[in-house]
Formats: sequence, C-alpha cells, structure tokens
Amino acid sequence: MNQPKPIAFIDTETTGLDPRRHDAWEIAVILRRPGQADLEHLFQLHTSLTDADPKALEIGRYKERFSVPIDEYAIELPTNTRITRTALTEADLMHSLMDLLDGATLVGSNPAFDDRFLTKLFNEAGLPPRWHYRTVDIATMAVGHLYGQAYTLTKQNCDAEYYGRADKLLAGGWKSYELSRLMGIEPPTKADAHTALGDARWARDVYDAITKADAFYTASDEQLAELAGQALSRTHGDQR
Repeated sequence: MNQPKPIAFIDTETTGLDPRRHDAWEIAVILRRPGQADLEHLFQLHTSLTDADPKALEIGRYKERFSVPIDEYAIELPTNTRITRTALTEADLMHSLMDLLDGATLVGSNPAFDDRFLTKLFNEAGLPPRWHYRTVDIATMAVGHLYGQAYTLTKQNCDAEYYGRADKLLAGGWKSYELSRLMGIEPPTKADAHTALGDARWARDVYDAITKADAFYTASDEQLAELAGQALSRTHGDQR
C-alpha cells in the first residue's frame, strides 16, 4: 500500500516576477507529514538586488522585513512551531529545503510561480528538485469545489440552475481572495498578506476548508454536548 505523500504549503517573496532575472528572498514551508502536526519553517536569504523590481520589493515590504545580517547568507526565523533564530550557510539552507520538500506535493496560491523560483535556487546550487512534479493551486481547488457542489445539487434537484450560479460567482475571473471567502476563509490581513508565512498559512487554511469535514460532523457525542452547552451559554448571556 502506497504511503500518503507529505504536503508542503509554500510561498515565496521574490525580487520580481521573472525567474530568469529575479530571485526568491523569503521562503515559507509548512510541512504536513501523515499523522504528524504541521511544522512551520521560514527562511530569508541574501540575493542580488541589481535587477530587482522596485514594485515587487515594495509589495513584499523588503526594506521593512528583511533581517539577514550582512555577514550571513541566510537565516531561519522563529515561527509558531520553531522558537529559535538560526544563521545558515548556503549548504545549510539547501539541506533544510531538500529535507522539507523531498517527495512533497507543493500547495499554494499559484504554486507554479513558487515552483519556478525554488527550481532556480536548486539548479544554481547544483541540486535536483525532488518534490512532486504536479503542484496544487488552492484557487483551482476552490473552483472545482464550487462546480462539484453544482453537480451534486443538480443531481439531487434535477435542476441545472446551480451551474448558472457557479458561473455567475466566477464571472469576474478566478480572484483568489473572493474564492477564499466562498470557502469560508478570510484572506490574510494587510499585515500578513505578501509575507511568505502569512500566505502559506492562508493556503493551508483554504486547502483544509475544502478537503476536511467540518468539525461538527467529526465531533464525538461529548464534544457535541460541549459545543451545545457553549452555544446555550452565549445565547443566555446575550439575553441578560
């Protein structure tokens, strides 16, 4: 029996949009291995700014957020699951990324973009990328989820109007923040948007909203009773 592959929720902040001229300066990986808690990793690394796009640096708030000392190649920053800040050589960084991404499926918002910059980083270090060749885009998943709901409701009610509703929702294009809200997930706040870890966390939350059952349906009788008690307490509190 094949073992489930690890999932790597990823995001990169880059010096521009063209991997031929630009580079990743911040990389976030939230690694999910089967049966284990998610582990967050956040890296920043020195890279050339010679051809950097000023707009890209502004969007990623490079000047405000870049924190690698001038005499170090890269650092791993503290996260929710890591308490220390560590200086890294190029070899250290690539070893960490190889270990995290080996065999993993990359999930993100337009992860093909991040894939290209990670591939460039690996190629420049003389290392073969070893993650799964097919990335998973949360926007594509959300669209598929909407049409999947339309399919189910059409079968149940013998009425194709649900496809029209899905078409209407998507008439303005596949806007990731709007799709996120349709999945019940608020997009990143202004402080978290366009930070590698903030966007990786958002990708994870949208992915989970689509692929995991609501907690109500998976709760035990004891957990349901506790939830009901909490709801009643809030209701009575509102009446006082």
